[in-house]
Amino acid sequence: MLKRVSGFHETLSDGAIAHLEEGIRIADASFPAPFPRTLEYNAPAHGTWNIVHIGMAVPQSHSIYVCSDNCLRGVVMTAAEMGCRDRFSSVMLRERDVQVDNLETITIEGVSDVIRNLPKEPPVVFVFLVCLHIFTGSDEDYIFRELGRRFPQIRFVKGYMDCIRQKEGPTPDMKLRMAAFGIIQPVRKNPARVNLLGSDVPFDRDCELITLLSSNRFEVKQIYDCDDFEQFLALGDAAVNVCTYPNACQAVKDLSERTSAGFVYLSAAVSFDEICAQIKALSDVCGRDLASEDWMREQERTCIAALQELAEDLHDWTVAIDYTAHSRPLGIAKLLIQHGIFVECVFLDAILEEEQEAFNWLKEHCPDLRLVPTIQPGMVLYGRGKDVVTSGCRVIALGQKAAWFCQSGHFVNIIEGGGLWGYQGIRDLCALLRQAKEEELDYKRMIPKKGIGWPSLCSTVVSTQPEE
Repeated sequence: MLKRVSGFHETLSDGAIAHLEEGIRIADASFPAPFPRTLEYNAPAHGTWNIVHIGMAVPQSHSIYVCSDNCLRGVVMTAAEMGCRDRFSSVMLRERDVQVDNLETITIEGVSDVIRNLPKEPPVVFVFLVCLHIFTGSDEDYIFRELGRRFPQIRFVKGYMDCIRQKEGPTPDMKLRMAAFGIIQPVRKNPARVNLLGSDVPFDRDCELITLLSSNRFEVKQIYDCDDFEQFLALGDAAVNVCTYPNACQAVKDLSERTSAGFVYLSAAVSFDEICAQIKALSDVCGRDLASEDWMREQERTCIAALQELAEDLHDWTVAIDYTAHSRPLGIAKLLIQHGIFVECVFLDAILEEEQEAFNWLKEHCPDLRLVPTIQPGMVLYGRGKDVVTSGCRVIALGQKAAWFCQSGHFVNIIEGGGLWGYQGIRDLCALLRQAKEEELDYKRMIPKKGIGWPSLCSTVVSTQPEE
């Protein structure tokens, strides 16, 4: 059974916690890297976006991958699942290409052949290079200069699928976001325009962040509002760019500097003090008071009431959280625990700097909270043959990886915060957890599907084939 000490989570019984032995107590964890780097295991939870989704979020773009067939398998399957095979092409590299030729020629001629055989020249083409281009010392600048000379009407964007460099510096998806937003150049400024950028999941028009801006006479635009490439380029007219996702922070910051726009990073805050501070920071960069102190205090009271009601609903449940559902998993753990909701464990592989305060608080107040890795090779056995639904302890998973490792159909199927933000985001999170308690989903069927939210993007035509 779960134990409560001073309103906080202490531990679980041996029967309920046996499946957590691969993790560590947060009291024993180091910041920001609690686990060693080893050979990695990839759980079959694929709702998060990969480089195929990110590139295709630019409307009317075409993606060309220049790589060998073993690397192509995953991206080809992603494009097919998205219903976007008409926006995806490949140039397949073979061993002989490296032995008797050079990758510059192979890449240039292959990409040129793809473009010439398209029904219509796209306005922008993402060309993805791979590890082989690095190993052979390919002149990437020459490749793109020559492609630009051959096709002057096309904007070429350099993408990478270079797994060998994913552990140092910007990741491939970070570099791709920087390259994609790097297309946008300064245009005549619209003082009433605010861009909301970075998140792969679009914010609803009635979400708190957008309503705060629109009620103060700002026009808010997201990449998902762009129906064509020209509208994407017009994002350069914003007076302020707001980034809400850490992997896109540098990309949006670079865009803001290039277009002389205001910039603010609003992380997915889940503490009342931080939400208040972020609203004030947004007000400062917009030059208007977006919300009053009284309004924020009232919002805080409604959140506390929702959390208290949730605690009563979940009195015999525990929550497992993973980092793919929300970029602030430790912050969510702290929020729930503070309001009497049991948190079993947090699945993560590293800890963001913005989570340090929550990490320190949990380390002091909940030293037995488990941190569990998702990519350690031993995790392949984590969710197999282990029943986490023990007497007196049922698990609600927040996120797909938590659902997989806990083998729980009671889960919240979101990525990157699911478009939740601010006080309303906390109340909506409570509603999602309550819904997960009431409704059991077929997680084994749902979580292998790639790219949550893709059908809503940029008027993309999605395959209408029936699901298996």
